Parts: sequence; C-alpha cells; structure tokens
Amino acid sequence: MIMIHRGIVYSLMILLTSWSHSSNADPHEIVWAANISPPFHIASGPYAQQGLCDALVDAFTQAMPETNQKVEYLPQMRIGMLWEREKNICFPCMIHRDEEQELIAFSKPTHTYPTHGIITRPELVPELTKKYGNPLDLELMLQDQRYRFGQPVGRLYGKLQPLLEKYLLGTSQHTDISGDTANTSMMSMILSNRLDFTIDYPMVKRYYEETEGRSLAFLPVTQLMNDIIVGAVACTKNAWGDETVRRINEVIPKVQNNANFIQAQELWLKNAINSAN
Repeated sequence: MIMIHRGIVYSLMILLTSWSHSSNADPHEIVWAANISPPFHIASGPYAQQGLCDALVDAFTQAMPETNQKVEYLPQMRIGMLWEREKNICFPCMIHRDEEQELIAFSKPTHTYPTHGIITRPELVPELTKKYGNPLDLELMLQDQRYRFGQPVGRLYGKLQPLLEKYLLGTSQHTDISGDTANTSMMSMILSNRLDFTIDYPMVKRYYEETEGRSLAFLPVTQLMNDIIVGAVACTKNAWGDETVRRINEVIPKVQNNANFIQAQELWLKNAINSAN
C-alpha cells in the first residue's frame, strides 16, 4: 500500500511540474519596429495601414498565429540603437544582404522592388538630362555641386552613399529633413524650388502624387541600372533573433501568397513603375 501511495504521489508531482512549466512558458514574441515612411508604413490618411510593409507585417501575423506579434513605430536611428543594444526587434522591410552582418540576422528574401533614382520637379528634367544623360550619371551631377539635395534624417543609400559623402554631405547644398512627414515635406520643397532633388524609390513619388495631387519626375541613374532591390526581414542578431528568423523563413512562402500583400505590391510597386516612366 505504501509503495502504491508513493508511486501515485510521485506521478502527481511530475504531472504538476510539467503543467507548471508549460503554463509558465511564454509564447514566442515578435516586436515589429515600424518606421513611419510612406508608402512603406502609413500611419494616417486615406491609405492608413495600407503601406507595403504594413501588408507584409499583417501577412506574417496571419501566417504565425501562435506567435505574439505587435508593432511599435520608431525613428530609424532609434531602431539602429536598439540593435546595438541587442534588444529583440525585427524590421520588416530591409534590403537583403548576402554577407553576414554584425548586428542583424536576415530572413530569406520576401519580395523585390525597383531601385531608387532621382526625384525632381518636371521642369528641371531637360536641364539635368542634357548635362548628365538619361539615365543620369549621378557622380557627374554631384561633382558640380549646383543642385540642392534633401534627405530624411538617418537615411542611407547603399552603393550611392560613398558618392554623397564625397561630394555633397556637409555642404551648403545638403539639407536633412526630420519628422514623420519628412518625405512629404521634402517633395513639396522640391516643387516650391527650395530643394532641387532627392534620391528615393519610384513608389515614394507615387505616394506623394496620390495623396498631394501634384506631379514629380523620376530619373534613373547609371550607377544603379539593372539593379533590383531584394527585401527581407532583419532581426536582432542573438539567440532570439536566430529563432525568430527560423520561424519567419518557414512561413515566407505563405506570406508571399497572401492576397493583401500581393495587392499592396500591385498598388505601390507595379503602378509606381508605370508612373515613373
């Protein structure tokens, strides 16, 4: 009788311990660090929550119902600081890099989109193309230091960045624009002759035209001809990030077939190409 009683007690202890561990184990959580930069993430207005990256996050949320997911809107520089401190965050729309990075772990590619170029006012196009060609040779243009350039604070431009640093950044022709409406403000400054150009994607031009009802011009640059931007999710490079990327990679095929994500790509990518030409 005593042996049976002890066996029952022992079994009950194992059961309670197992239940306690499973009930106390937190589900995996992803904090999506969104940067308000239409049409990637759109926080307000007629296209609120219909940005390309908004749709991507929604697709991941649907594809991973067992994972707790939330969105936090953060400035670009703040996101970089959190990565440096190994805080557990994922940035949904990052340019994919094949080489290993120090602070972030990349998912497999999620989508592609056309590369950036010059956005300027239509009346300046004949002058620029006559001097620098079409597609435009950006280095020749920057060497002249005749045209006023604007960019959102913290924005970087990949392989074009060394040219900007060599010829333009820190000069009187360079202006940083801050705030959630930096892109919109910058486009308006270009049209009002306070700036001459910026560098960005065709879909940024399309968003401005759709919401403000004013037309801009897009010029491809020789330095980026035939380039295609590959998008991916970037997460903090630590044990949590490795596990999160593994989970994300598993559902990417499902995300790519998500109807709302496909619709967002049609709206901001394919239509942007047509409007830029």
